[in-house]
Amino acid sequence: MFGRLFKFFALCLLAWVVARWFLKPSQRRNLHELISALAIALLISAGLFCVLYWLGWHNI
Repeated sequence: MFGRLFKFFALCLLAWVVARWFLKPSQRRNLHELISALAIALLISAGLFCVLYWLGWHNI
């Protein structure tokens, strides 16, 4: 488990360094907006699945 988390952290760090190095500030802003929208969608999806599981829909 620790190895997987470390690989994920290393991949995120590498993506962040590449984005800082190659992208212009306006492109970084657009990338930030995209990642924020994806994070919000992921949280909403996780909440929906938790509610459905709590209501008894175990075969999703």
